[in-house]
Formats: sequence, C-alpha cells, structure tokens
Amino acid sequence: MGGVYCESVEVARPVPDDEVREWGIEDSTRLVGVMPYAIDPVAAGRLWELSERLTGSAIR
Repeated sequence: MGGVYCESVEVARPVPDDEVREWGIEDSTRLVGVMPYAIDPVAAGRLWELSERLTGSAIR
C-alpha cells in the first residue's frame, strides 16, 4: 500500500470484512477504520489507468 489513512493521529485500521456494511453520509455509527475499497490496490490501478487515458498524461 502506498499511502495510509489516518484518524486521531494514528494510521486507521482496515474495517474487517464482517463489519463492512452499506452506509451513507448520514450514518455516524461507524466511528473508526478505513473501508476496504478505499485501500484496494487493484481499484487504485484501474483509476490511475483511467485517469491517464482521460487526461492524455502518463506519469510513471
């Protein structure tokens, strides 16, 4: 993982799969942790490639 998510001056723990559930902006019951999709390296790679195609810029 390249970067990290921080909360309360600490690196946030990944939310375990069994705790992941659908939640919206108005949901304040999940107090700590980073959702797995936010640190997914495969999704990050897809987003990077899409960004390069859309901008016409390749940064490696």
